[in-house]
Amino acid sequence: MSHSQRLFSRFAAGLLASLFSGFLINGQWGHAAEPPAYPSPASLEMMQLLSDEHGLVADMVKAQLAAERTELTRPRTVSSIDGHCVAARRSPLVNGA
Repeated sequence: MSHSQRLFSRFAAGLLASLFSGFLINGQWGHAAEPPAYPSPASLEMMQLLSDEHGLVADMVKAQLAAERTELTRPRTVSSIDGHCVAARRSPLVNGA
């Protein structure tokens, strides 16, 4: 078998594999489930659970915002500011290393 024939057979095998895998990937092997024709309404217990969950999430967000506000309004000490400046001066990125 000559070099060009081997090259052609490898190319044909690769093309066939590519076409077959493309068909498998793009083919529709399954469909999404259809929604029920008559959806059932949520029970009162589920609605109460959902309301409680939303209340908990809202309380968590309010607590995070309050914590961020106190963090922003808290005065910074001079030692913490100086510590950051010293660390920045010792950084190899600042010194060009």
